[in-house]
Amino acid sequence: MSLFSALSIASQSLLSHRRAITTTNRNLTNAYTKGYSREEPVIVDYPGAGVRVETVKRIFSKVHFGRLITENQKEKSLAAYRDALEQVESIFNDLQGSGLSQALTDFVNALQNVSVEPGNIPARAELLAKAKTLIGRIRDSYNSLSEIKTALVSKIGDEVKTVKNLLSKLADINKSLKLYADSPERLNQYLDERDRTLKELSNYLDVKVHFNENGTVNVYSAKGFALILDERPGSVSFKVNEKGNAVVSIGGVDITEELKSGNMGGELRGIEFINELMEKLNTFTSTLAEKFNDIHDDGYDLYGNKGELFFSSDNGKPIDASNITLAFDDPRKFAAASSNQYLNSDNGNVKELIKLFENTVTELGKSFSEYYNSEIVSRIGSELEHVKELHSNSRFLLSAIEEKVKELSSVNTDEELINLTKFQRAYEAAARVVTVTDELLQTILGMVR
Repeated sequence: MSLFSALSIASQSLLSHRRAITTTNRNLTNAYTKGYSREEPVIVDYPGAGVRVETVKRIFSKVHFGRLITENQKEKSLAAYRDALEQVESIFNDLQGSGLSQALTDFVNALQNVSVEPGNIPARAELLAKAKTLIGRIRDSYNSLSEIKTALVSKIGDEVKTVKNLLSKLADINKSLKLYADSPERLNQYLDERDRTLKELSNYLDVKVHFNENGTVNVYSAKGFALILDERPGSVSFKVNEKGNAVVSIGGVDITEELKSGNMGGELRGIEFINELMEKLNTFTSTLAEKFNDIHDDGYDLYGNKGELFFSSDNGKPIDASNITLAFDDPRKFAAASSNQYLNSDNGNVKELIKLFENTVTELGKSFSEYYNSEIVSRIGSELEHVKELHSNSRFLLSAIEEKVKELSSVNTDEELINLTKFQRAYEAAARVVTVTDELLQTILGMVR
């Protein structure tokens, strides 16, 4: 081998190991950077021509990353749904005095007090006060559910805007991945940014990712609607329908019912659950008002007049949890008597009203208190406990997968310091060969003189 060949081999080694040192330093610099994937210089030995860094390999597993995306969107969905349920639970928490149970009990007790002394005006006034309290609880519960629903719908609208921004960002990343296909270091930076963006996107909705050979990605919704095709982001839109529910579309196609994962999936489940509760609360309220009014109409008040409506609506529409109100404020108008003969002592009608709360109501299939406790309070409690368990399991699985990804792709500073030492010594050895070769060439040139 000639000295010039040795010099060429040494210089190639210098350049290669300097690139390896730069790569290792970049790993150490980004050791604690979230979403950074470790890089590894691939040094190839060419017999008779020295070594060369053929490429800078990014340590990444599509399989692990795919599992991470899947479990991340599941965990986010369960977390969002759990949060919505916890807000709902606080509305009907009878242990903390925020539920209807005590107000309903107090109302029935007030009816019993009137049955003992039908002509007692303070007892009648107390009954109206307890009725107003019950009505207030019902309306507050309904309004609170409505507020939580409105907040969830608004949040989905904001998240759709975020998703649109992320899709535009991914489209730009796809474009950059093509531009820097021949520059591994720059390419790896965009690949890291691609994966960070994909994971963030999975926070919000179901996504399926297809990795192309050039590093670009096509992204689809759970049912196959395109979110990203090459450099073209899909058209994602949001609106609120006439029932106040969120509607999410891709390319004009409503995919709301297909969204099961991510924050939006969990929030949509929360909205669906709230709609169910609002409907049950309306059923409870309208049935209570109708049955109570029917019996009250059959009685007589202290004026000797036939009973009138006890409950009414404040907007002229059929009575439900949003509009129920007390029809009168005069305690003498409460129709406790079953006839107009002994108005101050007749409690026949108020006894019938009390029976209404003791017996099974045909429309509900159970008593009012049983319906409230089983169909509303217990339903919330059982659903929340179930979701808490699922969320705990999902969070455990996500942590395990994140740990797997971290083991594979994260930077181990000890290993990198060893690699840095190795590459530095190889660089120094190559530099020494250059120095010795230079000295030999000078010696030969001196001999020629």
